[in-house]
Amino acid sequence: MKPPRAASSLAPRPITLALFGLAGALLAAWLWHSFCRFPSIVWNDVRLAPTIALAQGWPIFPTASSGTINTWTYGPLPPLYYWPASLATSASGALMIAAALNLLLTLGPIALVCFGWPAEDDVAKRARPGRWAALLLCLALWPPRHYEVIFADNLGIACGLIGNLLLLRSPSAAGRWLAAAAACAAVGCKQIAVGVPLAQVLWLGLTAGGREALKHTCRLGLAGLVLAGLSIGLFGAAGLRHVLLELPASFPWAVLAARLQPMIPEALWQIALPAVVMLAARRRFARPDLLLPALAWACTLPFGILALLKTGGWLNSLYSLALWLPPVLTWLLTRTPDRPARTWFPIGAATAAALIGGFRLAQAPQFQVLPATSGYVAATEFADRFRGRIWFPFHPLVTLYSEHRYYHDEDGLHVRRLSGIDTGARQLAEHLPPAVQVLAFHNAWSNWGVARSLLPPDPRQLVVGDWTLWLPAEKR
Repeated sequence: MKPPRAASSLAPRPITLALFGLAGALLAAWLWHSFCRFPSIVWNDVRLAPTIALAQGWPIFPTASSGTINTWTYGPLPPLYYWPASLATSASGALMIAAALNLLLTLGPIALVCFGWPAEDDVAKRARPGRWAALLLCLALWPPRHYEVIFADNLGIACGLIGNLLLLRSPSAAGRWLAAAAACAAVGCKQIAVGVPLAQVLWLGLTAGGREALKHTCRLGLAGLVLAGLSIGLFGAAGLRHVLLELPASFPWAVLAARLQPMIPEALWQIALPAVVMLAARRRFARPDLLLPALAWACTLPFGILALLKTGGWLNSLYSLALWLPPVLTWLLTRTPDRPARTWFPIGAATAAALIGGFRLAQAPQFQVLPATSGYVAATEFADRFRGRIWFPFHPLVTLYSEHRYYHDEDGLHVRRLSGIDTGARQLAEHLPPAVQVLAFHNAWSNWGVARSLLPPDPRQLVVGDWTLWLPAEKR
């Protein structure tokens, strides 16, 4: 009996290469656009600020009564991951390094899974087209916001994917220790990633028995203790307890109808697609290589939904699909083609990736050819002109570089207000400009009104380019 032909063998090789090349080029253009757009997104400034502040020696996990109040209410590992950005000499330079790190955080783990996950037909030559097709389609289907915004979830997903790959491919004790460390690291990025280690324990229990599951539980416990000890030593127990436990516990629930209505289409895609596929192919998902992503999806989904329904939650908390998609697509597209139609699966996947990449480019309001850092030129000029008197409530990076001071950000203050946590006058004053008179907001973002409420009565508004400055009322 002749061995199955390569997955792309029914199509002429030039056509296959052209389709794969077109998909790769369109996706590369989309990723470049996302990379260049990164500095213009307000959230990236406030999310990178803790890393730069930490490098300058500022505490980044405040307690209820001391420290800089900021938007970071997640684990300690992402600020450490973005540490190379602190080598930059300007806010815009730091953001561009962070943009590259953010892309690497997504591209690297997806590629590792697509080329490392076991294939049914694991003959390298026959599986290669399917692996490339899986990579292209994963990159096309990946939620665009993860390419453009610093989320704690990004590193958590990366750790989850790598940990599950290690668990499946490395049955040795060393491999399982590394898998446990990666799973604990996922929780060290964001609290709701606790479903990742839970899925690993359940998978080992179902595939290797209760004893192996118990051993892995011990590995996870020890790895978690080491991570907790190092985090406490570096950041302090009081701040970590307040930010990781007390503050999230006080977040109010969102208004259900208002929260769900704009999210329903994407939430259904992230929940319904895997559910339908797994129900339709439930026997195949009993295989160890498919059972692990299925369990990862099921174990992380409840925590993601709970986070989504809290005030401030958004679709980035639903990342069960991200842990499920790369291994499942890799399995599907590298299967032995027992029917002629299946030999076309990789070509169909590459075609779909090209169409999605083209659609994303067409939907972009303006293709970003160069990094969007012009706003920081003006911001730096404002910071120099009003040194010690200007506050950028959503751009703390500006004064971290101009004054080497870490001021409160408005999102952190807003979250505290929503949570019913009072910010004392002393804590508020300690981490604001000593003679604050001017507020600067980028016009691409509205504000919560918290910072403006601290201004003297009747401030005047001045629009300068892309910025709006709020200044004291003119003397009469």
